[in-house]
Amino acid sequence: MIWLLVLVLICAINVVAGRAHSRYLDRLEARSDSIQLFLGGSPDCVDQIKPVDHLAAEGSQLHEPRAGRRSASWRSPTQGHCLVSTPPRRKRPPQSTLGKRLALLDNATSAKYCSCVLRSTIEAIVGKDSKIGDLAHRVVIPTVNLTKGSPQVFKTDHHPTFQRDWKVPIVDVALATSAAPTFFPLHRIGGELFADGGLYANSPDDLALHEAEHFLDQARSEISMLSVGTTTAKFSFSNSGDTDLGWMGWMDNQRLPRVMISSQQLNAEYMMRHRLKDNYLRIDHQQSPEQERFLALDVASPGAISDMKALAESSVRDALGKTNLPALLKHVAAPPAFYNRSGT
Repeated sequence: MIWLLVLVLICAINVVAGRAHSRYLDRLEARSDSIQLFLGGSPDCVDQIKPVDHLAAEGSQLHEPRAGRRSASWRSPTQGHCLVSTPPRRKRPPQSTLGKRLALLDNATSAKYCSCVLRSTIEAIVGKDSKIGDLAHRVVIPTVNLTKGSPQVFKTDHHPTFQRDWKVPIVDVALATSAAPTFFPLHRIGGELFADGGLYANSPDDLALHEAEHFLDQARSEISMLSVGTTTAKFSFSNSGDTDLGWMGWMDNQRLPRVMISSQQLNAEYMMRHRLKDNYLRIDHQQSPEQERFLALDVASPGAISDMKALAESSVRDALGKTNLPALLKHVAAPPAFYNRSGT
């Protein structure tokens, strides 16, 4: 039986900037000694790793505010796959109406952050010259190719027809899939421009299932999927509120990205439960209304980090005791086949 690990974030790559899912992985590693997403890792129980995207810009935890920007929260590089060290200036989201308006105006004409610190951190972890073809396990990373005007999924060379992506530097793919609109500038690879794949595949479970069925020739009945989220915030509107919203109204309290993220996540979960039934396991947690006030998409305040750790711990604890997660972790994956590397 093949089973897939779907991370709703930014890849092995994205683990660089992950919040909750890195803590999920800590717990899983403690149980299985198998889940690692960096070069040379050995996730023995995972046939395919589908690390992918989250429009919430976890990459913005590793950012450098542009000149004049008020926001200054970020994460500094540390060893390992969980980056939680932060410098002294760490801010929670603005709570007052004036503060929210000023924050919106702050990046009205350009992206909120530059990606230079994120780039240097990724390079420090995976290496400046490491390519997709250096990854030890099957990986699929969605982006949006804005030069062509279509989705584009970067992949390891785990199928004979995958001839080009394995040559692309990991850092470029990471920056492409982290380029969340208004948070980071578009990222250029060669002459092509890319944006965050979370625009269409924030919860990429369906992409993982398609990859297993179409390219790995696996029968659906033989597929199990573990989907690890980064908390869900259902965003609903009240008839008592304003319904005639402009760009500032939609971006106030990050309404637009929250609606996009939560609707994609819930739709993907519903579809996967219908298609895979008991072979689909989603580990996630819904934020409370109080937590939503402080868990903004680009905030790494001490309180936000503590909340995410605690939510991850409780979610994994519940999954270990009430789901088929222990059975999934006992699965031994066959070594993946690659087609464009020396000796293959």
